Amino acid sequence: MKRNTTIALAAVLLLVLGSGGLFVAYKGYKKYQARQNQEFRYEGTMGKAAEGFQVEAFKRHLLKDDALEHVITEQKLIDLWGLDDMEAAKIRIRAKFEVELENAEVKVSYQDKSKQIAHDILKAIVQRHYEQLQAAGKA
Repeated sequence: MKRNTTIALAAVLLLVLGSGGLFVAYKGYKKYQARQNQEFRYEGTMGKAAEGFQVEAFKRHLLKDDALEHVITEQKLIDLWGLDDMEAAKIRIRAKFEVELENAEVKVSYQDKSKQIAHDILKAIVQRHYEQLQAAGKA
């Protein structure tokens, strides 16, 4: 092979390897960026729904102000999230909390960027609901 042909082949090989490396780096960066905005969802089942069960009414009951204030204070969410006041934390919880009726079962879920926070908030809301039921003598 001539010297110019060898140099041309080496240049093409370096170009192919370089662009392949950039492509792999780009894909890795996109995957990393996608994980930064990922939220984790925890779900639980509250039991069987009675005839005429109203999902929105139950959600409002679970997310009453006094119940949320207890959860926010217990979990120290205002400091954890860097929020200004209790109302901002309530709005955030209400936006990410869901109640669904699926096959006559009531399912609740909460999502957050932190697995542990999502788990703890859902557990605290459900626990607070059961405490209120026990206090009322309905459990």
